[in-house]
Amino acid sequence: MGLINIDDIRPGMVLAGNVTDQRGRVLLTMGCEITEKHLRILRMWGIVEADMRGVERADAAAQALADVNPAELQRAEESARRLFALTDLGHPAVQELFRQCTLRLARRTSIGDRHAA
Repeated sequence: MGLINIDDIRPGMVLAGNVTDQRGRVLLTMGCEITEKHLRILRMWGIVEADMRGVERADAAAQALADVNPAELQRAEESARRLFALTDLGHPAVQELFRQCTLRLARRTSIGDRHAA
């Protein structure tokens, strides 16, 4: 079990705990199998992570990177390095921000390529 970033959660994963909003209202209950619709709802409510059953943060992050085309990922990482040039990439929080930025840039490139075709 582990708190997984919303961008790393995939349909079919199962919640290990309830997902609540900032006021404590339950949005999804423990044991719920995540769907694309659930992910859209969680994003609309500003949920950034959820506790998933049988999934570790590092494994989910690695899988998210593996799902991206390696060439697009490399281009995105180069762009992100320019954006993060004046930061301490050794800091864990900055590392996570860098990873998220790289993933979003790579996914944006991938989506743009599909629309151009």
